[in-house]
Amino acid sequence: MKNLSTVQKALTEETNNVVFISSESCSICHVDEPKARKLAEDYNISFHHMDIMHEPRLAGFFEVLTVPAVLVYHDGKEIARQARFIDFKSLEKLLQQLPKDSKATDYQNVFT
Repeated sequence: MKNLSTVQKALTEETNNVVFISSESCSICHVDEPKARKLAEDYNISFHHMDIMHEPRLAGFFEVLTVPAVLVYHDGKEIARQARFIDFKSLEKLLQQLPKDSKATDYQNVFT
C-alpha cells in the first residue's frame, strides 16, 4: 500500500493512474481490489491501493465518503470515479480508451 504523498507525486508525474481506496474492514474491498489491479496492469496503467483506515487524510483529499472507491486520473485530473458498487465492464472500457501519452488534444481536429 502506498501513502498519500507518494500517490500525489505519481498523479503529477504519470500520464494515467488508477487509485483504489479501501478499508481493511471492508469485505467487498478485498474482492474488488485484485480485479481493479488486474485491469490497470492489463492496460499498463499505474495502480495505487490505499487504505482509508491507515491514512484518514485520504477521505478529505480524494473526497471519498464510502469504500471501495476507484478513481481514474489522466494528466493529473480525475476523469472517472466509482464507489461502493464498481462496474468493472465500464471501468475496463474507460481504461481501453485512455490516451497513453499526455500530448495536448488538438480540439480543432476533433470538432471539424
